[in-house]
Amino acid sequence: MEGFGSLAEYASRVRHDKGLSLMDVERASARHGEKIAGSYVSRIENGLSLNPSKDKLIALAHGLGVPEDLLFTIARGKAPRNDTEAREVQLTAHFRQLPDAYQEDVLRFVKSLHGAHALPDREAKSIKGTKKRSGSRAA
Repeated sequence: MEGFGSLAEYASRVRHDKGLSLMDVERASARHGEKIAGSYVSRIENGLSLNPSKDKLIALAHGLGVPEDLLFTIARGKAPRNDTEAREVQLTAHFRQLPDAYQEDVLRFVKSLHGAHALPDREAKSIKGTKKRSGSRAA
C-alpha cells in the first residue's frame, strides 16, 4: 500500500487508481446522500480547497468508495504511517458501520481466528529469544 500523503494527493491517487472521472465521483456521492460536485473534487485534488466541511468529506469518501474514517484521518494530517495502521483504520471504519449484532459476530470471528493462528505465549517468547540470540551471533 502506497503512502497516503495529503488529502489532495490521496484523493487524486485513489480516483486515478480506480479509473474514476470527476463525474463518476460526483454521481457515486449523490447515490449515498450528500453530493460533491466534480469541480469541488478537482479543487480538493489541486490543493485549492484546503478545509472541506465534514459533509463534503463524507461525500468525497462515498464518491471515492473509501472509509469515511480514513478520509477524515488523512484530512486532519494524521495519515496512517504504514500498512498496518491503514488496515486498522479501515477495519475500524467498516466495523463501526455494522449493526450491533454483526459487530458481535465479527468479534467472535476475530477471537476464533486469533485463537487458531496465535502462538502460545511460551512459543512466542521462545521465538523472540531465538531471534535475539541469533542476531547477536551474526554481529
